[in-house]
Amino acid sequence: MKDNQVQLAERPHSPVFAARSRSTILVGFGIVLCLMAIMIVLGLSRMAHVQDRLERIVHEHNVKTELLGNMRNAARERSVTLLRLAITTDPFDLDAGIMDFRQEASQFMVNRGRLTQMSLSAREEALLEDSRGLTVRAVQAQEAVLEHILNGEAEHANRVLLEQAIPLQNAVLANLDALLALQREAGETMVEEAAARYRSAVILMSLLGLAALLLGALVGRTVGLRTARVEADLYREKERAQVTLHAIGDAVITTDTQGLVDYLNPVAEHLTGWRNHLARGRSLAEVFRTFHEGSGDPVPHPLIHAVPDATASSLHQGVVLVSRDGREFAVEEVSAPIRDRDGHVIGAALVFRDVTQAREMARKLSWAATHDSLTGLVNRAEFERRLDLLVTTARQEGRGHAVLFMDLDQFKLVNDTCGHAAGDELLRQLTRRLQGQLRDNDTLARLGGDEFGVLLEGCPMERAGQIAETLRATVAEFRFQWQEKIYTVGVCIGVAPIDEHIKSVASLMSDADAACYLAKEQGRNRIHIIQHGDQALSRRQGEMSWVQRINEALERDRFCLYHQHIVPVSGNEPPHTEVLVRMLDEDGAIIAPMAFIPAAERYGLMPAIDRWVIARVLNHLRIPGPRPHGLYAINLSGQSLCDNQMLDFILDMLARTGVEPGRVCFEITETTAIANLTQAERFMSALRNLGCRFALDDFGTGMSSFGYLKQLKVDFLKIDGSFVRDMNEDPINRAMVESINHIGHIMGIQTIAECVAHEAVMDHLKAIGVNYGQGFGLHMPAPLEPAALPGRADNVIPLSTKKAGA
Repeated sequence: MKDNQVQLAERPHSPVFAARSRSTILVGFGIVLCLMAIMIVLGLSRMAHVQDRLERIVHEHNVKTELLGNMRNAARERSVTLLRLAITTDPFDLDAGIMDFRQEASQFMVNRGRLTQMSLSAREEALLEDSRGLTVRAVQAQEAVLEHILNGEAEHANRVLLEQAIPLQNAVLANLDALLALQREAGETMVEEAAARYRSAVILMSLLGLAALLLGALVGRTVGLRTARVEADLYREKERAQVTLHAIGDAVITTDTQGLVDYLNPVAEHLTGWRNHLARGRSLAEVFRTFHEGSGDPVPHPLIHAVPDATASSLHQGVVLVSRDGREFAVEEVSAPIRDRDGHVIGAALVFRDVTQAREMARKLSWAATHDSLTGLVNRAEFERRLDLLVTTARQEGRGHAVLFMDLDQFKLVNDTCGHAAGDELLRQLTRRLQGQLRDNDTLARLGGDEFGVLLEGCPMERAGQIAETLRATVAEFRFQWQEKIYTVGVCIGVAPIDEHIKSVASLMSDADAACYLAKEQGRNRIHIIQHGDQALSRRQGEMSWVQRINEALERDRFCLYHQHIVPVSGNEPPHTEVLVRMLDEDGAIIAPMAFIPAAERYGLMPAIDRWVIARVLNHLRIPGPRPHGLYAINLSGQSLCDNQMLDFILDMLARTGVEPGRVCFEITETTAIANLTQAERFMSALRNLGCRFALDDFGTGMSSFGYLKQLKVDFLKIDGSFVRDMNEDPINRAMVESINHIGHIMGIQTIAECVAHEAVMDHLKAIGVNYGQGFGLHMPAPLEPAALPGRADNVIPLSTKKAGA
């Protein structure tokens, strides 16, 4: 009852005070926020302006400096070239020098042209105009020198060069140096101006910040004074009022320090059978009578003797409240002290609620966690738990037991011919007959589909063989009538001893399964009893059958993908898609999952199959083309969940294909998640952080507590089809669907109903509020890539060799 714990909160003195305080706070903090916004906007704009102006000035300065430098270098190199021409006698050097002389003149003119196009000050324009005149005179002198050189008049050329050309060229260089100096002066001036603007912006921001700080302090002080003014006067009244107000949705009883009742709210009156005016002044023990649910012994509430120092739940969880008129309610409660302004305890508050239906549902769910809802037999998880206990006693005490693995023959024929309803009824009738042939301490369990297991405790192998024969004969004699037709089924039974030589429960189940498979190979409707001499042979035969076929299918890419829509029960959301895997035999015929998945799970091949499916689905989503919107749900086995390399593989494939993680949903079964809770939490957390979704499959068949949902953080609950299929006729199954859907929605989890066979079920699901439906009645599984052939690798990003074989 965490939500009903008594929490004390301050309340204002009056509506007038509340309005005045709220207005003061809003106005004050509004002004503070405005000042801060103005400070930020002005400061940023000024700094941006200063920065922009400074960058523009620096850029202009750099360009001008570069152009002037280029002009100076060209002028100087032109004079040097003339000197070299004046002293050379080689005609080739002369031609090369003349070309250099012309090119340097061209560079000088280009740079001067670019400079004149830029923004220039009056002083810069004057200096540049002087430079133009000097340049014209210098060029005339240099051309005269060049003409004397070409005419072979070296002496005249040297004289003109020294007396006219070089002095004029030096004047040009001096003029350019003056322009460079002017650029440096302008840059320094602009930097000083930018610094001044920056300082003014800092001062303005500081003043605005100080004003905001002072105003904020003033507002805080005003609020503090107003709050303190009324806090002391209303402390005791607030304490009592808030306790009652906070628990108004549940039953509330308040007492004084002597344990005498002060007040009952209407809900408490209903549950206790006492009216408020009749209960006031009576002992809490007389009004609130609680008893242990199992033994019926009285369980007095601790408030009868002493008031607690803090909020606490004081009663055992398994208690019932007996009202004045004899009605019983399962309750949960929480109590807390009531204090005055000085902290002294002046009474207590007891808050409780009726949890009768929730407790009954918990019992049903607990039963569902260990039993098959269709037949009422022990389920696989409970069967394996009991089997583990027998293995332990066999090892430690030397006791001998036996385990039987039973697989029905021709059951699929009844299912396919008459429908699931007939198949379900056949299983109910047959299991009742089988149960009647077993001893009281034997365990008959439904392991899944048409597979059953039997635990024979303290049973020698000879007797185990006799019991197996009795069960086989019972099945052979069984006649199932459905719609005026008679059907027969057979059974193959594998019998394995449970003794001190057993290595593990998994190996024992594998041995029994292998024995059952050998019985099928020997002609069906037979029994195969494992002897110590042929265990290894039986195991090898079983492994060579399915392991070889699955490995060959993986190697030759003989798998294909089907898909089935998950349809919104109401609304216009796009349907989701569950991806289903099928195996192909050597002739290309489809092998249903129920044929090879159990073997793959037993022999550790599921991670390899899951990798194939994940890679193929992500490649399918990667290739451009029309795609249904919504999620693509991929089933993950328990072995893949515990595979240390699987998470890295998925992350790598998502990165390589570029598929949006939000389009991918991974489905794990409830029993798998609970059995591998730590690995499941780590695995799911890593992928959920990327955006992937998770669904908990077959929910309701193997759970032990809804509390696991708080740890697993899933997005969807897939309500097991055994509850959904006949919910129209079975009120218990309908109640299970309603409960799972209700609790899922409270936890923010969407729900999906499996095995929806017809429209009537959809109508019930819509009335309940289930989010999605899935089943043959909504969409038959179809190939995901109809045009794709097995083994085709077009546009497919392959699995690495290391990961594919893992």
